[in-house]
Amino acid sequence: MQIGLSREGIKPLAWLFGLALALFQVWFTIGVSVLDGSMMRVAYLAFIIVLIFLYIPYRKFKEGERESRLTVLIDLFCAGLAIATAVYYAMHLEEITTRMRYIDEVTSADMFFGTITVLLVLEITRRTTGWALVVVAGCLLLYAFFGDMLPRAVKHTGFDYATITEHIFLLNEGVYGIPIGTATTTLFGFIMFGAFLERSKMSSIFMDLACLVTRKSRGGPAKVAIFASALFGTISGSASANVYGTGIFTIPLMKRVGYRAPFAGAVEAVASTGGQIMPPVMGTAAFLMADLSGAGYLNVAKAALLPAIMYYLALLAMIHMEAMKRNLGVTPPELIPEAGSVVRRLYYLLPIGVLIAFLAMGNNVVFCANVATLSIVLLSFLSAETRFDFKGFLDALVASSRGALMVSACCACSGIIIGVLSLTGIGYKFINLITIIAGDSMFLLMVLLMLTSFVLGMGVPTTPAYIVVATLGAPALIKAGAAPLVAHMFVFYYAILSFITPPVCVAAFAGAAIAESKAMETGFTAFKLGIVAFIVPFMFVYEPALLGMGSTQEVLWAATTALIGVIALSGGMQGWIICRAGLAERAMFLGAGASLIYPGLYSDLLGFGLLGAGMIIQFLKKRTGRYGPIDASVNA
Repeated sequence: MQIGLSREGIKPLAWLFGLALALFQVWFTIGVSVLDGSMMRVAYLAFIIVLIFLYIPYRKFKEGERESRLTVLIDLFCAGLAIATAVYYAMHLEEITTRMRYIDEVTSADMFFGTITVLLVLEITRRTTGWALVVVAGCLLLYAFFGDMLPRAVKHTGFDYATITEHIFLLNEGVYGIPIGTATTTLFGFIMFGAFLERSKMSSIFMDLACLVTRKSRGGPAKVAIFASALFGTISGSASANVYGTGIFTIPLMKRVGYRAPFAGAVEAVASTGGQIMPPVMGTAAFLMADLSGAGYLNVAKAALLPAIMYYLALLAMIHMEAMKRNLGVTPPELIPEAGSVVRRLYYLLPIGVLIAFLAMGNNVVFCANVATLSIVLLSFLSAETRFDFKGFLDALVASSRGALMVSACCACSGIIIGVLSLTGIGYKFINLITIIAGDSMFLLMVLLMLTSFVLGMGVPTTPAYIVVATLGAPALIKAGAAPLVAHMFVFYYAILSFITPPVCVAAFAGAAIAESKAMETGFTAFKLGIVAFIVPFMFVYEPALLGMGSTQEVLWAATTALIGVIALSGGMQGWIICRAGLAERAMFLGAGASLIYPGLYSDLLGFGLLGAGMIIQFLKKRTGRYGPIDASVNA
């Protein structure tokens, strides 16, 4: 009995539920059977709630500390409530889906199960991501109930319990809205793709290929971090998870060849955060953007490509300049894999190629993810290292379910937030407020939205951060004249950049923990290394050519000047291009970078002029030999 009522004892039950969820998803998403869309969301969320209560205890326990049987029993009871809610919904499916909103009666049972669902969602969100998102959702729920008592500027007309329950639980406006709908289909498909890629060990090619490509490059380990994190970001939906996934290897290596600890932690944080904006997968929030903006995923990926390349080019340039400035070494030879071994395993990258090819052909995104996952299974049989046995295959399915827990909980909680915003209209009041403050200034409006995105994204995972800022901020930018995709991409960038923006820069803190450096110093270094990402969104609002919008000639010229501008900007930030730069050259390079990134004839002429002047000074200084590299031992 004691074994059965322990966290360890219920693991087999959790494993079975995880397998059931994965099989449920495969069965219905590939079209073997058809299930009502609303019921699909309800069943999916019930699975997620059950799995979180089975896998994740209500708090972290210290080593040697045992969880009481009572708390496990309570978790089993909560899991049972989630199942009961799904059963209730299924039994009343026709009544719920055909009801006349705000006219048909909301029964006591509706209110009971609606209340239970909201409380369970808040609790699973707390268990998976902490209090930040729960507090936001909780405050908005309080606003829904008591907002009619507030001052006129923010008050609403008032809603009774039945109306709030109906909007958040019975209609597809709240818990079962767009976020959980996307999680049910698209997100789970790509999480399964990542789980199979990792479980097959095909993802090992990312790190080995990065080490091989950068083996002779100065400061190679930091460049390994860039390539590995960008590739790993294809299968990871979390910047922090990306930091831990690749940082435990790259950060000690960076320190070993001479990079300062804060710099090493910051490089990994910035590189890992960039995985969320690098096509083809871009992290889970990109799929929500495709739905919320109405642009479609392929258009989102195309628009994100050039800014993502600029982001990583800037990071690569700054790392190289840091290595040159400090005369750092290359990756230790014993850590570089044999070239023949890497070449023989290059087919491990084929699943990503399959994914890109099917996306480019315009297929349904979920179909593309499923085909790519199937290609992993088929290719795995070519090598004993990657081959799935029956248990390994089932474990990969269960790992897919476990990988979906955090993002799905956040999507459900975000649905509550969106539901309250749409019910009360507070989102429109917020938009009007910042529009009034900004007046006719597009620049001021973007600054306000940037700050709002930072604040709302602090300490919150990428997906819910984007959902909240997209719901509040993107409409304001659209109202000011920006295209929907441009507006959503703007807030998407700044929601993600909250991970490397002090004071709450979660990815940088993760990098600092591995590097054993000061958290805030690492955070400010990450902010500096990611500077291009803070500038580019302003530029593409003014000139969408940076998002691939416009004629081929416009896009190519904008891309060329922007990439040159990124290198100039990096030189200004690091104080080095071909030798150490003084204040005058740094100012020239910073000005040149900003001018070249912004598309336009006059800005480009100004940028090339400043860059040319700065380079002439650099060449003259190089000839004198007065500004050589800093000794790597300094500040090491």
